[in-house]
Amino acid sequence: HVLIGAIVFIRFGGPSFTKDQADLAKLVAEHVTQLLERKQLVEQIVRLEAEQRFDRLQEDFVATVSHDLRSPLGFIKGYATSLLRDDIEWDPNPRREFLTYIDEEADRLSSLIDALLDSSRLQSGNLKMALQPIRLEALLVDIVQRSKSRNFNLNFKLEFKASAHKIWGDPVRLMQVFENIITNAAKYASGSDVIIGLKWTDDSAHIILKDTGPGIPKEHLENIFKRFYRVSQDSGPERGTGLGLYICQEIIHSHGGEIYAESEGKGTTIHIMLPRAQPAQLDLEE
Repeated sequence: HVLIGAIVFIRFGGPSFTKDQADLAKLVAEHVTQLLERKQLVEQIVRLEAEQRFDRLQEDFVATVSHDLRSPLGFIKGYATSLLRDDIEWDPNPRREFLTYIDEEADRLSSLIDALLDSSRLQSGNLKMALQPIRLEALLVDIVQRSKSRNFNLNFKLEFKASAHKIWGDPVRLMQVFENIITNAAKYASGSDVIIGLKWTDDSAHIILKDTGPGIPKEHLENIFKRFYRVSQDSGPERGTGLGLYICQEIIHSHGGEIYAESEGKGTTIHIMLPRAQPAQLDLEE
């Protein structure tokens, strides 16, 4: 047994303890020992369960990232090898098609690596924000135009009017947040409407991005912003790393804002709250 403490009974100026009193003190000490040992056991079980969950999370993450890295690499290798074959003279059309696939898969690979790096920097607090006064309406219109150019199967509806209001933010990082959310809608709610709203208060801007897709099961809502968390593959054909929404959350938190999701049976709504004042914890980059 490992000594975990001691109980000392002292009587000043009185008679010596009787045997019965000593036996009672021993009984008390034994009960206290049992309580402490039980507490230690519970803490050990909790720690082991946490370690096991973390190990499973790491294994799942490694498997997911390995799959996502190998998939574009496989396409790039396959099409590049085909183009390099000496026994085939490729016509311009299939040659251009192969090069387009290589270009798209290289972009996909680059995006995955960027997500991993951003995730690591955000967790360590080393991702700097370049703050400036920006108009959110312009950013939201811009992200819709970008999404349309990527031929996302989504029907956009803008439910806000132009205003003179501004917030302090990093336009590049906020665009990254909006792009991640809309890309998720394109993956998991293809063909749905995407309604984008913006409401202003004296202190904040409230951005609403709502799709009309299948929604997110209630049991997953509280976890979707956690690092590496992925909704069960039964909910859709797409596969993700569980980093996109985590990165969104950390960027919004770095702006002094909040982000959360709602889903009731059908459709998913992402709410983003951003303060209109410059966040005190951030410094502008020179």
